[in-house]
Amino acid sequence: MNKFHKTLLLIGLRAQCLVDRHEDWQSLHRRDRAWFLSRTEKDRWQLAQRWLEEFGTLPQTGMLLVPAFTALVGWLFGVALMSGLLEFQASQRINVWWWLLFVVFIPALFWLAGLWLGRPGTEGYWSRILRNRLPGVWRESLDIPLLQLCAGALTQRFGLAFAVGLLTSFLAYLFLTDLAFGWSSTLDVSAQAVHQATQVMSVPWRHLWPEAVPSAMLVEQTRFFRVEGDHAVVGSVQGGWWPFLLMNLLLYVLLPRVLSFAWAEWRLRQALQRLFRQDAFIAGWWQRLSFEDVRQEAQPAPANRAPVPDESSRGTRAFASAEDAGAWPDLDAIVPLGVWAPQQLQPHVERLPRQLQDLPRLEMQQLSESNQPGASYLLICKGWEPPTETLADLCERMQGKRQQLFLWPVSLPGLKPERAQQLLKSWRLFVPRLPPSCHLLEPSADD
Repeated sequence: MNKFHKTLLLIGLRAQCLVDRHEDWQSLHRRDRAWFLSRTEKDRWQLAQRWLEEFGTLPQTGMLLVPAFTALVGWLFGVALMSGLLEFQASQRINVWWWLLFVVFIPALFWLAGLWLGRPGTEGYWSRILRNRLPGVWRESLDIPLLQLCAGALTQRFGLAFAVGLLTSFLAYLFLTDLAFGWSSTLDVSAQAVHQATQVMSVPWRHLWPEAVPSAMLVEQTRFFRVEGDHAVVGSVQGGWWPFLLMNLLLYVLLPRVLSFAWAEWRLRQALQRLFRQDAFIAGWWQRLSFEDVRQEAQPAPANRAPVPDESSRGTRAFASAEDAGAWPDLDAIVPLGVWAPQQLQPHVERLPRQLQDLPRLEMQQLSESNQPGASYLLICKGWEPPTETLADLCERMQGKRQQLFLWPVSLPGLKPERAQQLLKSWRLFVPRLPPSCHLLEPSADD
């Protein structure tokens, strides 16, 4: 499964999760958990594809062929360009300057333009085309940065295939035909100036392959004029340019596109992994598959056995009303998790005891950069969203710094108490996965 296919799966999975957000969370949990237990696949990408087959919308089969089609078109374009250059006026020598212009310099401009247009924060032509080909329900909740990275990777794939097409065609003509190269110019350009230019271009491989550095004699003997014809130049000398041209093709055409393609693929892979871990809707989907239904009741223990402590209660601490300051831990700062509007956050801060309301408020970046051992922080979390792997990673880093985190999943205003308790259970299931320095704060029964 290539990264383009994974990108489409994540876009479709997120869109379907957004559609399902209006459904009862418990019903979705039971449905998805039962479906997961009936599957033999364990790979998350295969599970996403099978889940979309049953409960959502899969991308069209033609869309999955876009990477192969892009590579094929790029390769054919490179083969056609090289064949055109070598076959144009086949009875005459091939002008080295024309070859370098169309094979190295002009493609380099297009390559740089592609890198510029594919920079972060810009939606290019290809990303708009991809967006218009997606199902309508997907476009309503589309992750634009991910689509931009996908379009950029496809652009670099085209460029790499184009370079491979140039190289393939050049090697084919090199082995199967008799290529004769030379140089010519209407301007009064001396052979010494041309030789100096080729010396500069040959610096990277001067010591690796000395034969690929044109000599002054080669430059002098292969200059031609249309009115003189080609009979005055020995054939072996005419073919002496090919090592220099081959190294130009490898170093200045193929290598940059290999590096840019690898860079684009790496960025796309990182974005896919980050979205799978950090997106609240996808994390909620994965949680529904991975954890047991929170509505399942524990069976009563036999009379001759002592009750076993509930593992999901590890790291929890109850607090009472705002006036009961003694029920709260000693804290050094308050940190809102995620993006909060001021009018959305302030009511929850006012529930804290008076002395805690005056604590400094830190951003997530400041929390990550804090290195004070023994510090304790109150992390105000959106309790109506499921916890994510990003939060688990943060807790692991805080454990390494010997700092404590107190997670406070607050409820959405207006949410029914029964629904709030159901959502809180997902946080209780999440706590046992965290290190001992992370605690879950829950309202007491009297709050």
